Amino acid sequence: MPSVRKIAEAAEVSIGTVSRVLNNQPHVSPSVRARVLKAVNEMRDADGVGIRKTTSSIALLYRGQSSLYSAFDSAVVHGIAEELNQCDHDLMVINAAKAKGNGETFGQMLVRRGVAGVLIRTTKMTHAMCEELGEERFPAVAIADTVANEHIGSVYGDATNAINRGLEHLVSLGHRKIAIAMHVVDDFDHGRRLETYRDFVSRNGLPTDDRWLIRSPATVAGGGAALRQLMMLADRPTAIFMLDPIMGVGLSTEALRLGVKIPDDLSVLGFDDTGHRYAAYPSISSVCQDAEGLGRLAVQHLLEIVDRRSKPKHLDFECFFEPLESTAPPSSGDAPSCSHL
Repeated sequence: MPSVRKIAEAAEVSIGTVSRVLNNQPHVSPSVRARVLKAVNEMRDADGVGIRKTTSSIALLYRGQSSLYSAFDSAVVHGIAEELNQCDHDLMVINAAKAKGNGETFGQMLVRRGVAGVLIRTTKMTHAMCEELGEERFPAVAIADTVANEHIGSVYGDATNAINRGLEHLVSLGHRKIAIAMHVVDDFDHGRRLETYRDFVSRNGLPTDDRWLIRSPATVAGGGAALRQLMMLADRPTAIFMLDPIMGVGLSTEALRLGVKIPDDLSVLGFDDTGHRYAAYPSISSVCQDAEGLGRLAVQHLLEIVDRRSKPKHLDFECFFEPLESTAPPSSGDAPSCSHL
């Protein structure tokens, strides 16, 4: 195996030692292991070094507040698994906060675990991990995010046009005061949705109020809390744009409890990754993206990078708007009311 031989020469160890390190076997000192992994990373882009092809494992790497608990992440993982069924690769899920050893880089940790390429779920607060992988030239694709490193690929759903269509739908019904509710954690896709909303409001001369931007956890309870925050306002909007699917469901459930009639008292525009818009009553008019398709596309692009058929790219596909039952004209121009608050 010429690649192993070159690594052994660069690290000044035996071929057997390189093999033990790459297969994560014992009986190798930490200093020697670090030297071998350092040589692997330094030679990653060199001709004739084919370490990426010695393993069939693809890793899904997450860190920090991307805890893979959401319906979106479940759908993404399902898409990843379905796409991997079409090839010989297996999926390994790794919590980056726990997996890296002392003095070890993320790339070295992945090589030690026998990973050929990595799919990344992250937030703005954990982009340093992506930058490190990019500097090490480790084959990587960020999901629902983009990283300012030319060596990291990305896939995300472009919701700009669909959000504009959804907001235009509200305006065409007569709504002028449109609130927005989003997760308390900043990430790439929620940030872009907020930016699109603000641009639409500005271009169309709609009234604004800082209190109409509501932050709440992306949970059912968080959606209910968002509605209660809205109902506490003296100058209440007649419509709200929910940036997270499960928050939309939570808001709809809380509205039933409080006696807020959707859409008579309040029109709701949601965002849906799967089928949550049909689980609420009434069904939620939503900007929709295909989370499972994101997972499939991420795997396809990552394998192209691993096999050196493509350089890392930023890929996106269009979301769409589906009007359902949760939007209607404002009732006589009155703001929603609730006797329970």
